[in-house]
Amino acid sequence: MIADHISGNIIENPPKDGKLSVPITFDWFETDKKRMAKVAEDGTEFGVMVGRTIKDGDVLAETDDKRYYAKINTAQLIEIPVSSMKEMGRLCFELGNRHLSLKVEDDRVLVPYDHPTMEYTKKIGFEPHIIEGGFDGFLIVKAHAGSGTIIPGTNKTTGDVAEEEQEAAADEAWKSEHDGGHEHGDHSHGEHHHEHGEHEHVAGEYEVNGVLHRPDGTHSHDGGHTWHRH
Repeated sequence: MIADHISGNIIENPPKDGKLSVPITFDWFETDKKRMAKVAEDGTEFGVMVGRTIKDGDVLAETDDKRYYAKINTAQLIEIPVSSMKEMGRLCFELGNRHLSLKVEDDRVLVPYDHPTMEYTKKIGFEPHIIEGGFDGFLIVKAHAGSGTIIPGTNKTTGDVAEEEQEAAADEAWKSEHDGGHEHGDHSHGEHHHEHGEHEHVAGEYEVNGVLHRPDGTHSHDGGHTWHRH
């Protein structure tokens, strides 16, 4: 089944129509992916391509008797308290240079846990803590700015438009491939081998906005061929 739009949110607006609500689980770093294959709790396979960041409780698909919604797993996070706008600005600047996704609140910043970042924030004068919690509504620090020239009357560059056209074509191809059903086990194994066979994966590795991250604080901009840390 293809999930290509979000029709509501069961947390913000609890349903009362008697349908069975079935979760599709996501890790936080999957919520911003453009295309992915998932399996709901009842075994139904989905091709998910909703076009925006998925929030906890988002309704991704419905049938006559079931409602499929996103359930975002909790994660180990670094909580960094701040007491002024100056501290907030300095902290976000430092973390942004490390290409980390941030969740900014009034008096704290949250980032996914890794030991080097924990130690680094201590080194620059903050008092971080490890917590378990939800990580949604986060900011993605892009590794590279948009290319090309600004199109008059818009806030887009020619590079942005070209990327959008490429993504639209990729969406159609991916949708055609995943719509119509397939054997989950065979598909999952084949996709994993095809996409990730070029570099050795480690536990806890994840990708955000084209940048691969590892728990040791290193990251890669070239699909895992080279790794470094700031």
